[in-house]
Amino acid sequence: MSSVTKITAKYQITLPGEVRRALKAKVGDLLVFVEQTDGSYRVQAVPPRLTEALRLAGSPLSPVDFRRVHREFEEGWDDEQA
Repeated sequence: MSSVTKITAKYQITLPGEVRRALKAKVGDLLVFVEQTDGSYRVQAVPPRLTEALRLAGSPLSPVDFRRVHREFEEGWDDEQA
């Protein structure tokens, strides 16, 4: 499958319908962009639990890492709600 979308002036995109369906993404869901070894990115819908999402992204986390990522996640979430 190949789909094309355009980045707006606010760096936003519209997720093509076929991609939305493949990801089972819904309004309000978060997506994670995971860098691959070749420099490309894989996009995944974020599971309800942050820890599962981080494991899917391939991040082995220490307690310090988890607290940092969780803080960044919550700060980003607050930005989105504003």
